[in-house]
This record gives sequence, structure tokens and C-alpha cells, in this order.
Amino acid sequence: TIMKTSMTILAALAISANAFAPSSTHIANKSFTSPSTSTSTSLSMAKYNTMDEILAKFPDDKPILINFYDAATEADIKSDIVRAKNLLAERCTVVSIKQQDYPEIAKLWDADTKSPSMILFKDGNPVTRLYEETFYLDIVAKIGKYCRAPGEEHKEIKK
Repeated sequence: TIMKTSMTILAALAISANAFAPSSTHIANKSFTSPSTSTSTSLSMAKYNTMDEILAKFPDDKPILINFYDAATEADIKSDIVRAKNLLAERCTVVSIKQQDYPEIAKLWDADTKSPSMILFKDGNPVTRLYEETFYLDIVAKIGKYCRAPGEEHKEIKK
């Protein structure tokens, strides 16, 4: 496990230049175990120790929107998150994670104090974030523009 911890620290240092990546200071105190083999888009049952472990559970062919939410706001935001998930289904995978289930990962990724805190990953890298965005059409509009296939990019209409 020392080798695995060392590799994780080195990987974290390599990505720390990315503005969306977590601070490497939080990684040094983590312990590592193997993830479960569940394929659900809710991670409340299995325990993961890194964002890479979570991302590895979902298809690489489309971006992954990680939605960290607080249990106290779940009832208020659930219907909008489900609507956004349904509307984005063809363009990205939406994965909801309760902040209380993964407090270390949520803190590491600056997603522990605002609910929901969403991070869109494309090809394993963070692309954009949304904080406290709850209206489903706003979520779809802000995330959808990053999830278009080549040739489907938004183009301004010339008058």
C-alpha cells in the first residue's frame, strides 16, 4: 500500500497545476482500499477513496457529471437533478454522491460546503463546475455545452 500511496501522491502533484484539481495536501493522509463493483449512478453503498476510483466505474465514451449534494438539501433538489439527469442522459453520465458519504473526497474537490456542487469530467479531467445550481434547465444549459460531439458545437447565427 505504500507504493500505491506514493503513486497517488505523485499523480496528485502532477495534476495540481489544474485549477479544478484538488490540493495535494489532502491526499497524503488518505488510506486506500479497493472499490466495490456496483454500476449504479448513486455511490452511497460502496466506499471509494479517490475520484479516479469513482470515475473508473463509468463509461469513458461520454463525460461524467459528479453531483455532490448535502443530505439536508436532497428533498429540495432531487426532482430538478433527476430532470437534468434525464435530459443529459445521451450526452453525459450524471452521478450523485451524498457529501456525508464521502466527506474526504468532497472536501478534496471543494464540494463539501455548497449543495449541490457539480464537477464535469471529460476524458478523466475536470472541465467545469457548478455550485448551488438547482434549476434543471440551467444545469442542462451550462453542462450541455461541454458535452457536444464534434460537429455539434454551438454556432452563432449570422444576421
